Amino acid sequence: MTTSNAGFKRMLDGVDWRRAEFILTAVGFVGFVTLGLRLTTIYSGLPAHPLFIHVPVVLIPACLIATPVFLKRPELFGRFGIVFCVISIAAMSSMFPAIQTGSALKDALHLQGEAASLIAQHETAAHILAISYTAFTAVLILTFAAERISGRWGPTGLELADRLLTSRNNILLLKVALVVLALVSAYMVWRVGDLGAKAVWAGRIQSAAGSLAPAGG
Repeated sequence: MTTSNAGFKRMLDGVDWRRAEFILTAVGFVGFVTLGLRLTTIYSGLPAHPLFIHVPVVLIPACLIATPVFLKRPELFGRFGIVFCVISIAAMSSMFPAIQTGSALKDALHLQGEAASLIAQHETAAHILAISYTAFTAVLILTFAAERISGRWGPTGLELADRLLTSRNNILLLKVALVVLALVSAYMVWRVGDLGAKAVWAGRIQSAAGSLAPAGG
């Protein structure tokens, strides 16, 4: 074993991998497993998308509303931060099947005109939301880790993380980034829902217009 490898091994040997910071990071990566989920229907031809969207529709706004409360009350962040992070990871993970099932439903409907345009905008907004909220979840975990490492829990033993996450400037930057990402995600949640609702009604109007058209065209 070379000297550099031995030094790297000694550095890792001193790390407490059971700390919540590392476990949450691992759980966050596991949350991406839903990216591979491909579903069109659930039961008897019932579209999967309207069912899947209920999870992120509830969890994402709940996490975004809780963000300023936890930042203003660090003692609450320390006490309930693990639960907050786990819920945010679940919200992030639930977005991926919602997007996948939405794409499948769009392909099955073969919409045209205004409804098709609104669905395309809805899908684009959903992808932007997925990016912003995934970034929000990552920064949330880092902010939680910084609060613990710089507080009563102390260093984790991973020198680089301990050095970066105990800097007052870095902690401030994390909190600012968290607020900005929360605001962006909140807007995109509204945008996705608004476009989705308009697309549904445009599709219904389109279907109704088709059914009322004269038989001879």
